[in-house]
Amino acid sequence: MSRNKSLVLAGLAMAIFSGLALSTRAWSHTLWLETSSPKLAANKPLNIIVGFNDGFEVVDIMEQAVSNIAAPIVLGPEGEIKAKPAGGKNYDFVTEKPLKAGSYIGFTELEPRVMGHGDNPKKKYFMSDKHVINVDGSVSDDFVTKPIAKSALEIIPLKNPASLKAGGSLKVQVLFEGQPLARATVLGDFRGYNPSGTYGAAKAFYCNTDKKGEIDFLPAKDGLWILNVTHSVPSEDKTEFVESVYINSLTFFVGK
Repeated sequence: MSRNKSLVLAGLAMAIFSGLALSTRAWSHTLWLETSSPKLAANKPLNIIVGFNDGFEVVDIMEQAVSNIAAPIVLGPEGEIKAKPAGGKNYDFVTEKPLKAGSYIGFTELEPRVMGHGDNPKKKYFMSDKHVINVDGSVSDDFVTKPIAKSALEIIPLKNPASLKAGGSLKVQVLFEGQPLARATVLGDFRGYNPSGTYGAAKAFYCNTDKKGEIDFLPAKDGLWILNVTHSVPSEDKTEFVESVYINSLTFFVGK
């Protein structure tokens, strides 16, 4: 079977899968980071955007959610660089110091919270995102392909996606508490595929991890992509919530 035909079949299957899963999905919002462009100049502060809505489009963050989202940090071989509000839109942030040429990971997370809808059992949600950042054309794999261990659930690209183009492939691995997570479903969207208000009713990509926690990501289109994985763990004491739900995303650019 050709790769193009595989991608078409995957998209059709995902539409069916997501339609079945949507009715039981407790959380409709996605958290992610992005930079303004895949081409970033060195030795300048980095502008970084926090997205949090029901589609993969940048809009003002709900005021009640802003204080619950951690300000982004940028992680690199030399340590951690903090970001602060840039002024203006509440999703705009800027690093507190310039970034040298190199490859980095941006990270943010939502404060854990217990939620339940109607008579449904309450669950505790943990949500986080990583964004691959390549400054001044760097394509180093040394840092971005390693776990950052900032969240229990983590998607790791096993190669820097800087040179990835539509029609190519990228192997990624899912870890939970540092161990490969088998049979986890990885979902993917590109910018424009799921605009705000669609509630993620279909996905541009999906695949289940193998016993090593790995998949081959096959982008059908150039642009900004987000991969997402969810993993639930039953609670031993169910008085406050019945299970913990971990949601992790990875964002990066495909193509020029």
